[in-house]
Amino acid sequence: MQVIQSKKLSERWLLTANLFANTGNAMIWPVTTLHMTVSLGQDLTMSGVVILFSSLMNILGAYIAGKLFDRWRPYPTLIGASLIAFFSLVTLFFYNGWPVFAFLMMTASFGIGSVNTLLNAYATTVTGKNTRIIFNNMYIVLNVGVVIGTLAVGYLFDYGFQWLMLLAATLFLILTGIAVSIFNVNTDIAPVMDDDQAEEISHEDHAEPILTRDQEAVKEPSKFEMSPLLWFLAAFLFVIYLSYMLWETVMAPHLRSIGISTRHYADLWVLNGLTIILFQKIISTWANKHPYRLSVITGGFVFASSFILMLFVDQFWQIVLVFELLTLGEMLASPQVPAWVAQLTPKEVSGQAQGFVSIMISLGRMVGPLYGGIMLDHGWFNPLFFSVFIAMIVANVGLLIVARKKKE
Repeated sequence: MQVIQSKKLSERWLLTANLFANTGNAMIWPVTTLHMTVSLGQDLTMSGVVILFSSLMNILGAYIAGKLFDRWRPYPTLIGASLIAFFSLVTLFFYNGWPVFAFLMMTASFGIGSVNTLLNAYATTVTGKNTRIIFNNMYIVLNVGVVIGTLAVGYLFDYGFQWLMLLAATLFLILTGIAVSIFNVNTDIAPVMDDDQAEEISHEDHAEPILTRDQEAVKEPSKFEMSPLLWFLAAFLFVIYLSYMLWETVMAPHLRSIGISTRHYADLWVLNGLTIILFQKIISTWANKHPYRLSVITGGFVFASSFILMLFVDQFWQIVLVFELLTLGEMLASPQVPAWVAQLTPKEVSGQAQGFVSIMISLGRMVGPLYGGIMLDHGWFNPLFFSVFIAMIVANVGLLIVARKKKE
C-alpha cells in the first residue's frame, strides 16, 4: 500500500534549494561565451549556436519536468533532474575542450531547466503566504545566488574554467541531497490566494473545491490552454530574456575589447544582485498593492529604456548607471510574471504553467546569444541595441492593450 505524504514543503527549504540551483547556474552562463572565445578559439556566432542548442535542451527539460510534475511524481523528477545537472558539470571538470564542451553544456542545460521549472512549480504548493510573496522571495534568493556565482566567476575564471564547473557541480550535488531529504512532500495543497485571485473568485457564484491529484485523476484532467493574455506574456518574456541574455554572453567579450576586464564585468553582476537584494522588498511591497499588469508593464518599459541609452555610453561609470536602470526594470517585472501566470491558470496544471514560463525564458536565452553574436561579429553594435529596444516596446504595448481588454 502506498503511503500518501501529508507533510508540507516549507518555504525555507524551497528558498535554500533555489539558492543552490541559481548559484550554480550563475557560474555557467556568464562564462560560456568567454570560455568559447578566449579558451577554445571560437567566434561569437559559434558561441551563439552552442547556447541556442543548450537553450533548446533547457526548453525540453522544462517541458518534460512540467508534465511530470502534473502527471507523475514531482519528488523523483526533481532528484533525477538534479543528478543530470551534477553529472554533466562534474564531467566538464575533466573534459571541457571542443566539441565535448558543447555536448555537456546541452545535457547540463536539460537538467538545470528541469530543476528551475520544478522549483517554481513547488512554489505554487507552499502554504502560509500568497503566491506573489513566495515568488518575490524566490526572486531575491535567485539574485543572492547571482551575486555569489558571479563573484566566483570574476575571481576563479583566470585560474581555469574547470574549477568553476567543479564548484557548480558541488552545489548541484548538495541540491540533490536536499531534494532527497526534504522534497518528498504533499504537492496537492493550494497556496494562499493573492488579492487578484480573491477578487476574481468573489465575482463567481460558486467556487470549485480544490481536489488532490488522486481525486483529479477521477475527473477529466485539466489542460493548459493559451489565452490571448498568456500569448502576449509569452512574447514579453521572450523579448525581455533575449535582450537580457546579451549582457550574459556577448557583452563580456565586447567589454573586454574596449578595455574593461572580466573582473569589472563580474562586478556589474554583483552590483545587479546587491541592488536586487537591498531594494527588492521595497519594490515588491509597492507592486503587491497593484495589479500584476502595472508592475510588469512598467518594468518592461524601464527595462527597454536601458537599451536605447546604451547607444550613448562609452565609459564604465555610464555602463554602470544603465545597468542599474535595467536592474530596476527587472525588479518590477521578473518576479511578478510567474505569479501572474499562476493566477491565470488552474492549479492542476501548475507544473505545465511554470514550465511555460521557463520555456519562454529559455527561448529568449536561445535566440539572444546567436542574434547578438551575428550582429557583433559584423560590428553592428548600435543596430543590435536599437533593434531589441524596438522589439521590447512592441511587446510591452501589445501586453498593455490585451491586459486592459481583460480588465474591461
